[in-house]
Amino acid sequence: MGQMLRRKGLTIRKGKAIFKKIIFEKEERVAVIRFHRPEVMNVYDLETVEELIKAIDHVRNDDHTKVLILTGTGKAFCVGVDITTIKGVSVDQGTEFLKRGHQILLNLFTLGKPIIAAINGYAFGAGWNLALASDIIIASEDATFSQAFVKIGLVSDMGGMYFLPRFVSLSKAKELMFVGETMDAKEAERIGMVNRVVPKDDLERVAKELAKKITLGPLKPIGLMKKILNQSAYLDLPSLLELEAQA
Repeated sequence: MGQMLRRKGLTIRKGKAIFKKIIFEKEERVAVIRFHRPEVMNVYDLETVEELIKAIDHVRNDDHTKVLILTGTGKAFCVGVDITTIKGVSVDQGTEFLKRGHQILLNLFTLGKPIIAAINGYAFGAGWNLALASDIIIASEDATFSQAFVKIGLVSDMGGMYFLPRFVSLSKAKELMFVGETMDAKEAERIGMVNRVVPKDDLERVAKELAKKITLGPLKPIGLMKKILNQSAYLDLPSLLELEAQA
């Protein structure tokens, strides 16, 4: 793709954009965003949030990109917020931080392009909930999941109470959140939260192969289907059929 491209404020050199806490890569029509703090299991802080927002905005505005993959480096996808950065903050400061994080979820949910989460390891707390904002989830055999908020006296955040009941039943979502136990990849697949489980060494290859299959289709109809499907839980049949007709 050449030595350097600049699109919508993001500079890409040799297929990569340089950030501090994430890695952004492009390969043909597929973009990959990696959480990249492996030494702390890819916890995120405000700087990570701002980098994610910038990278997702680039994907939204880049007509050449048709699919986004979210994944992590090291042993974790993401294990949630970096608690060391929010100790001692006021209620108002904590709320503002959380609302900024919510922008990531809204940007993913409204992105008119399919998102594949490739879960390479631990996906705990808000990290799990960020994965749930994707359209398709593929997990490695050693991936583990936990709504661990109750373990540290917190309420589930980052959209988990919206997304999780849409993957599993309401009662199952309550159990997962009230108890906070760890779930392995096979169980996540069994309850319908994960599309498929693959060997660890195959995870990225499988995610990219699926992404490339999707890129062969027309972007606009796929984006419209994503938008309608994301609303379908709240629509009666006539309303959904009207959106179909408009699409």
